Amino acid sequence: MPGSSSQQPLQQLSFRFQPEFSVLKNTVKCIFRCRAIGFLALLAFSLGALFLSVFWLPPSASQAGTVVFETLLLLSFSLLLICLYLIWHDLLNPVMNIEEWSQQMRSGHLDFKMDVPRHGDLSRLSEDLNDLGTMMYHLARDTEEQLHQHTQHTQQKTQSLVILYDVAASINISSSLEDLLKRFLKTLTEVIQANAGAVRLLNAEGQMELVASIGFDDDLIAKEHLLPAESCVCGQIENCDELVYQDSILPCSQKVSHSFFGKDLGLIVVPLQYQGNTLGVYNLFVNKEIFEKKNTDDYRELFTSIGRHLGMAIAKARLDEESTKLSIMQERNRLSYELHDSLAQTLASIRLQVRVLDEIMHQDDEPTIWQQLERIENTVDEANTELRSLIAHFQAPIRKQALIPAVQDIVKRFRTESDIHIFFQHTINEPLNLSDKYHLEVIRIIQESLNNIRKHSEANVARIMIRHREQKKRLQILIEDDGIGLKTLPENSKPGEQIGLKSMTERASRMKADFTMESEPGEGTRIILEFDIKRAQSTQPSVKIDTSFDLV
Repeated sequence: MPGSSSQQPLQQLSFRFQPEFSVLKNTVKCIFRCRAIGFLALLAFSLGALFLSVFWLPPSASQAGTVVFETLLLLSFSLLLICLYLIWHDLLNPVMNIEEWSQQMRSGHLDFKMDVPRHGDLSRLSEDLNDLGTMMYHLARDTEEQLHQHTQHTQQKTQSLVILYDVAASINISSSLEDLLKRFLKTLTEVIQANAGAVRLLNAEGQMELVASIGFDDDLIAKEHLLPAESCVCGQIENCDELVYQDSILPCSQKVSHSFFGKDLGLIVVPLQYQGNTLGVYNLFVNKEIFEKKNTDDYRELFTSIGRHLGMAIAKARLDEESTKLSIMQERNRLSYELHDSLAQTLASIRLQVRVLDEIMHQDDEPTIWQQLERIENTVDEANTELRSLIAHFQAPIRKQALIPAVQDIVKRFRTESDIHIFFQHTINEPLNLSDKYHLEVIRIIQESLNNIRKHSEANVARIMIRHREQKKRLQILIEDDGIGLKTLPENSKPGEQIGLKSMTERASRMKADFTMESEPGEGTRIILEFDIKRAQSTQPSVKIDTSFDLV
């Protein structure tokens, strides 16, 4: 295709020189728009004519030459003055204005406007620079406004974070639930400038019970102590997950027949929730104008987050209280079982011996009387010993030490309190530290086993053996004696019998350990406790409360 090959260089050539033609075109336009350049051209033409007239028509040769010379000279001088004026007016003065404009921009006066000349190419440049300054001014204002809004938003988030920190700190340092709620109300009412605050929790009867308040007088506390859950807005947000605002507290005043804090106050009601369950609400009595300023998504999210954190703390406090009560009940039951199995039996024996003594005294058999009194004295000494043993057993804290030294201390004490020979053997070469839970349960089981051997077994020899099993993955504790054994194992005993043996089984169950008891009448008793070492050495993770708050 020869035709196409000949056209391609022309297209490339035209494209290559297109920028040069555009520059030339703009240059020509600039020359025509600039008056100073035109008059300079006229001045050059006039000076050329003046130079030529000197050679063609010398002024001294004729009168006409003098007139032409003077005319051209006057014209050249006039053009020179006009050129100087135009250079000043159209070029130098606008350049100075542009320089002043740039200095004003640097100084921050973005609203400064320069004078725009009516002629010359710099007039369009001056207009463009003024427009650029206007754009920069509006951009700076928008940036400043956005920065101000962002600063306010950051300050609000910082304040929200401070509130959450104070609430979290109150949860950690409060000694009781009442102390926690009072600290929380004090912090929140001060931050939001509320007139008063209250926390109400649902009780077992489905009523809203006032458990903490600030700013309430005694009369109002008495009237607000118990409210039906559906009687007001406080009890109608059970299925609501967010803040509810009541713009007037007049309905509350009518229900309790008590004037609150003013007509311009509104009521903020926030649910206290934990795992989807509403435990109660907290109220803030706040001025309407303050609430309108605080009624933003961030503050609503803050109040809701505080309600959830506080609900979690309340639920945890209740669980801790129930756990403490249950633990106390278990220890009381254990103490009662120990008293029943040991001291109660000894006291019953003393009572029987006193009756025998009464019968002997009626027979006036003095030697038998003294013999019976000695028996009673020995039994009383035995009761005293058992009582002291129980006190030491339940009140003395278990020292947190490795398992082997702890068992050695128990064996040493057993030797001082009993005539039974006891041997302790182990194959543990390194310190064996168990978690608090496992350490307590293992020590109690060993103590209970030795206590039963001392009181009931009539044994001559006892032995404790601790060794590894399954390549050091499990630990086995064996406790045995050569006593009279058991007639009935704990699982076959009647209610109220062998409470101590049953308690060992329960402790092993809480440890998720294997517990075996072997006994035959006259053949002694063997107890085997076996559990996983890794699980016994792991510590239970502590309870953590989320105090995070979205600051984005």
